[in-house]
Amino acid sequence: ITFFCMYGFVEFLRNIVGFFLSKDNPHKNCVIVIKVLNCEKTLEGTIRIIIWKSLSLSHGGFAPNITIVDMGSSDSTADIAQRLSNDYSFINYLTYEEYLKNKGKN
Repeated sequence: ITFFCMYGFVEFLRNIVGFFLSKDNPHKNCVIVIKVLNCEKTLEGTIRIIIWKSLSLSHGGFAPNITIVDMGSSDSTADIAQRLSNDYSFINYLTYEEYLKNKGKN
């Protein structure tokens, strides 16, 4: 069941990314917001799949901005998200409180 859930999620993300990339003028300001809670086992794989699919569909020319919002995880999700944010300039990590503050500014 977990495999099919992950497969469905990946296909969903592929369709979203494909939508943005299928236009003549790709949305360079595309932002994917992922809210997470205790996702230490799946977070890194999911982020890497999004990056890989985006680069694959655009032939290496497009990686969307990704914002990971931690909803108060009690496992190592925050550490993994922070590490990914440090590794990739297009990934941002926010706590839920920071997300609410930034959301009000837009």
